[in-house]
Parts: sequence; C-alpha cells; structure tokens
Amino acid sequence: MKIIARMIILTILMGSQAALAEPYRRLVNFEWEAIEGARSYEIQLEQAKENGKTFTFKVKEAAWNGKLTPGLYMMKLRSRDYRNVPGEWSEPSEFNVGLESTILKSPAPNSQVQSKDDDLTEMEFTWSAVQGAKNYQFELTSSDGKTKIVEALSEPHHKVKIPVAMTYTWKVSAANEEGVVSEAASLGQFTMLGQPLESPKIDTPETEFVRELKWNRPDKTAQYDIYILKFNETSKKWEKFQVYQNFQQDILPFDENWPGGQYEVAVRSKAELRPQSTLARQKFKVRHGNRSPAAEYTALVRKSIDRVTGWYGIASYLVTELAYSGRNPEKNSTVAYKALGGTGRAGLGWFDAKSPWGFLGVIDMSGFTFNGKTQTFASAEANAIYRTQVGERGEARFQFGPYYKELPETIGDPFTGTSQGYTISSAGPHAGLEYWYSLTPKFGIQANAHLYMSLLKINTPNGQDMSPTLSTQFGFLGSYRFTPTFTGLIGYALREDRVSYNAVPSSSNFAVAGDVNESTVVGNYLNIFAEWSF
Repeated sequence: MKIIARMIILTILMGSQAALAEPYRRLVNFEWEAIEGARSYEIQLEQAKENGKTFTFKVKEAAWNGKLTPGLYMMKLRSRDYRNVPGEWSEPSEFNVGLESTILKSPAPNSQVQSKDDDLTEMEFTWSAVQGAKNYQFELTSSDGKTKIVEALSEPHHKVKIPVAMTYTWKVSAANEEGVVSEAASLGQFTMLGQPLESPKIDTPETEFVRELKWNRPDKTAQYDIYILKFNETSKKWEKFQVYQNFQQDILPFDENWPGGQYEVAVRSKAELRPQSTLARQKFKVRHGNRSPAAEYTALVRKSIDRVTGWYGIASYLVTELAYSGRNPEKNSTVAYKALGGTGRAGLGWFDAKSPWGFLGVIDMSGFTFNGKTQTFASAEANAIYRTQVGERGEARFQFGPYYKELPETIGDPFTGTSQGYTISSAGPHAGLEYWYSLTPKFGIQANAHLYMSLLKINTPNGQDMSPTLSTQFGFLGSYRFTPTFTGLIGYALREDRVSYNAVPSSSNFAVAGDVNESTVVGNYLNIFAEWSF
C-alpha cells in the first residue's frame, strides 16, 4: 500500500538543558495527515551530514515528538494496517532543525532613545544568549541606507557609534560550530533622537517701522513654529494674533497692514528626530498710523535728538575764565578780577513714551582760584519738562521748577588792600527753553536759554533779605548719538550769575538807605556734555 504523508511542523520548542557532556538538542514536534485504516506508523529520520545517524520510531498516532541536535535531516513515513503489514515508504522529505531565535533586549522594540550627543553617539545592543550557539551575526541598517554595520560576534552584546536623528533596523541570528543558524533572525527597530535644538536668537527691531522679523538659525534646525501675539489695550491681555507652523525661512515679513501697538514674537526651532527647542521671545513696538518709507526716514533722522522712554542721566563739565565783579556799600568795596574756573554737573531724569511730560533733577559744583585761594559754590534744581514737536525734525523742551544757588562774594578793604570771601545762597524759580534740531540720525544741534530769579534768602553775610535779581544762561551745543543709549554733546555757554541783598546803613559804614550789596560772576564756558539712558 502506497502511503503519501504530509508533514506539518507546528512548533519548535526549547528542550530541557542537556548535560555538559551531551550535545545540545531541541524538542521537535511533527504532525501529518492520518491514513485511513492505519493502526500505527513508522517514522525514519536520517541526518544529512556525512556519517549521519538514522533513527526509526514507531507511533500509534499521526504525530511524533523528540529531541534532535540542530542540523539537516531527511524524513520518511509509512503506515501499518491491523495486520501489522507495512505500507510503502513515502518519498524522503528534507527539513532543518535550526538554533532557537534570539530575544532582543536593548534597545526595546520601536523605542525612541534620547542621545546627549549632537552627531554621533555610542549605542549598546544586547540580546539573549542562545544555547548551542558559537557566534552571532549582527546587522544594523539606517533608514537612509548610509549606515550599515555587519559583525560576527562571540558574545550576546555589541557597542557601536552611530549617527543620531535616525531610525534603525537591527537583526541578530545565532550559529553553531557546524554553521547551523537560527531558524529566523530576530528583527528590531528603534529611533535614535538627536540632542534638543537650541532656541533661536531673535533680533530686536531697531525702529517702530517694523518691516520684518529676523532670527539666527541654530545648528540642525529644519523649520520653525512662530507665534505672533498682540497686546489688547482694552482687555489688558496678550492675544494670539498670527501662527505659522513649519515655517522654513529665517525672516518673517511683517505685514504693513497690521495695526500698530505692542507685539511679541515667539519662535521655536524644529527638526526631524530632534526634540524641539524652547520658545525664544522678543517684545517690540510697532508705530501707529503712517509707516511709509518717507515717514520712516523722518523718524530715523530724529533719532539724534530722541529721548523716548525711561530713566536717563546727564553729566557735563564747563571750563572757563570767570570774570567776577562785586560792590559792597557797607564796606565801601568795589572788586573786579578774573580767575580760571569750572563747573561739574550731574543729573537724573525720566520721560514717558505715552506722555510729553518728564522731569530732570540737576546738581552742580563750581569753583575758581584767586590769589592762591580756591572758592567753591554749589547749586541744584528740579524741573518739570514738557516736550513738543516742532516740524518734522525739531523739538522744543520747556523747563520750570525751583532752584537753589550759591555764589561767592569778595569784599575788599580799601584802606589795607586785603580781601575776604563770603558765600551768598538763595533760591527761587527757574524757567528754561531748549530747541533741538536733528541734522542726521547721528548729528543734531541744540540752542538753550535759562532764567533764574533770586527771591528767597537762604544765607547772606549780614542776614538781610534778598533783592530780586535775574541770572541768565544762553548756549548752543552740537550732539552726536554714539549708540541708541548714549549721546555726547559739546558747545558754548554764556552764563551770568547775579545776586544782591539789602545793605544795612549805619554810622560805622558807607551805606545809605536803599543800597544793596551785589556779586556777579560772568563766564564764557566750553561745555562738554554726555547723556545716556539706563
């Protein structure tokens, strides 16, 4: 009876561990279609290698299981009927008993691995050891095909340097001394993420005439997410105005039809297989109304005289040859002389961009040397300032407020030819006017006039009240804006400080009713001036 057997290998399972002296065997299960009328079966297994062994087994069911050493085998089947009469052997069938497949451990399947490196990183691969294996075939391939590593290894682990920001496929198979390999190579896939991207650095718009927003491109960046926010003056909240996803340029045009006001731009760097950067933010102001090139040029030219917002400081030094003259009827003294002198000045001011009003406080110290003696005298003033634009390039600034001033008095003795110095101090109102005109974005000019009225006595040598007198200062300066926060000025000032107080007539002096004692200091100053904002 001819028997046609169909063999089905259902499962191949790892058997119990063999003793050290025995070769490694695996448990193998076979099933085939049952033959009608068959009471038993014979299965013959023959190793395909040279001098291979032949094994014959008898079973009652259409199935067999047993342990075999890995390798190539030939198998034949025949059945026996109820009389125990055998049928014909089937045609030989070839099958392979391979090593078991490896179990991949690290990296985990379909995992994303974060690298601390920017280009290449060292990666360790591990998998389970396979019983009976002599070596392992390791293969790693990148998704772009540029990286392919094939290694024969004796241990179930391997370290290799690979490019970051790439997806990889890796597989491992085991082999024994005869070259028998795993029945199937174990396959895994993972993604090696690159180092997080740096945040871009956003350029601050130089003027309120914003034409574009720019930033630098951090290394490895492919695209950006951009968020434009605008401050709502009514609700006093920041609101999302425009959003750009996967933007690829480093410059974003600013639409000239967008309204003026306070804006903020936030930019985030992105790239495939690299963590995105944190948001970089920059606030800026956009001019309301006309933002045409002509209006921008006018505003740019005005930069040489602009003092827009916030705190600012001033410092100046005035150098001159002073001319002093004084008359004191009480002492029958008339004195006039010239001396080299100077004045140092420092001040602190503030302006609000939303208001034409500001303020400026100034203190100064003056001094001169005469007949080997140095006399010093101080002054201070606090001014409110009102600004108003004059034409396209000019600006007028009005100042008014109280001041305190000291002035020297020299009294000569007509009989002995000696002199004695005193200090007169007074207070009163101050008013000033400055006109600034911009020539270019860097150069400007300024003309100024200041009036000081001495009304209130602080200190006089004889204790008498002040006689109202007017002091003046006139000057002009050329300015140069070195940086957006620093301006230097130099120019000329004519300053005349006058003070007088009531004389006290008596039988022991030369004063008569209505006389006043007077001191006047006139100087033609070289004025060196600096102004900077905080």
